[in-house]
Amino acid sequence: MSNPNEDRPPAYERPAYEPAPALPNSEDGPLVRPKAIDSAFQASLVSTAIGAISAVFTFLLDRQFVVDMARQVMESPGADQGFTEEQLINVYRFSMIIGIGVFVGLNLLFTYKMRAGRNWARLVLTIFTAIGALSFLSAMSSSGADLELMWSLAQTAFGVTAVVYMYRKESSAYFLAYKQRRMRR
Repeated sequence: MSNPNEDRPPAYERPAYEPAPALPNSEDGPLVRPKAIDSAFQASLVSTAIGAISAVFTFLLDRQFVVDMARQVMESPGADQGFTEEQLINVYRFSMIIGIGVFVGLNLLFTYKMRAGRNWARLVLTIFTAIGALSFLSAMSSSGADLELMWSLAQTAFGVTAVVYMYRKESSAYFLAYKQRRMRR
């Protein structure tokens, strides 16, 4: 009788396997952004867009509002009378375009930084939302349920929604994990 192992190679070697990849959000694994952060990101983008659209409609497209502002400046004591009403309107509109651009740019910067895990951006967005909510409540108490406050209500609602998502348990863990990784580098 022959040996059944004679036909096999002399030494069977196991293939060398690489170690398994690290788990997400572990010390060495990839940092996975929770769904709450993505929801906060989207809500913050919508809030920024509503704020910009609201400012355009309120301050730039409302001709009577702009004319009233120019006249108020021209009639104020100590105002330089070197400008015509039309020049003041153009200066006001140009200033508002720059202001809206800066507002949108900064909000987008903070929103993207928040999504990337920067806690300081989360705090800045929270402060902006708190100021916006207080402004909305102040306007509501002084003028009642004015139709023009619809834009502010929508902006505040999306801003508060973003803040709620930013401070959920999984979001806070994400910001903490990101901070710990940055500290190790």
